[in-house]
Amino acid sequence: MKLNFVEDEAKSAVIEFIDADRSVPEMIKSKLIDNKDVEFVGVVKEHPDINKPKLIVKSTKNVRTLILKAVEELQEDIKDLASSLPKK
Repeated sequence: MKLNFVEDEAKSAVIEFIDADRSVPEMIKSKLIDNKDVEFVGVVKEHPDINKPKLIVKSTKNVRTLILKAVEELQEDIKDLASSLPKK
């Protein structure tokens, strides 16, 4: 998965996920939506045939820092899920 920063400002970003479906940006969005420092977060997919969803984030703090924190939280969630799955 590749990222293209369409907009890359300190307090706002538009990140295009190349060759990806909406699942990863939606998971990041779900973590950011409850953050009090995030003013707006959304995921847009402009056309069904174009596989480039965009994550849009506007914040009162550094957007990259908030996104990295959200990704780290997702990694922990996945680790917890993996450890709770029964092994055969």
